[in-house]
Amino acid sequence: PVSFDADEIRNKKLDVLKAIRHIAPNDIPEVSARGQYGAGEIDNEAVVAYRSEQGVAPGSPIETYVALKLFVDNWRWQGVPFYLRTGKRLPNRVSEAFIQFRPVPHRSFPASAVADWQPNRLALRIQPDEGILLRFQAKQPGPEITLDPVKMHFYYKDAFDVPQPEAYETLLLDVLKGDQTL
Repeated sequence: PVSFDADEIRNKKLDVLKAIRHIAPNDIPEVSARGQYGAGEIDNEAVVAYRSEQGVAPGSPIETYVALKLFVDNWRWQGVPFYLRTGKRLPNRVSEAFIQFRPVPHRSFPASAVADWQPNRLALRIQPDEGILLRFQAKQPGPEITLDPVKMHFYYKDAFDVPQPEAYETLLLDVLKGDQTL
């Protein structure tokens, strides 16, 4: 957006939603994954599968997990995949956006220097533990050229010595102030 005016931000959000590439029914299996959680353990305690939960029909086809690959067809995001994943009983409750950088056509380092090559990635953590993570390849100290993935972290709670509001606290405060940005 060119400004933080509520109407401008809402219009830009709408532009992005309108630019999401249509998924033909035949392509759904290629861009999505769906499933149900099974039996297992959480904190060393046995838990039942979804279909064994109280009130769930034994043959229920209802998904408890979905992953989706989307493309936003505009000049800025053309060709960049967006992956959305959500589900019940996942190991972590987290909302974050990952940006995985494309590989360069030519690597400056010899193939022998890279034992565990991973693409550079930027993660924007929305909740919990709001912050930014950058993962990239770095040369190990020493005379040999060996690259390994490393991470740089920024977390608001570590950088600023102030209590962080809950997401709905911020939203409710904005409503009370008449700020429609979110």
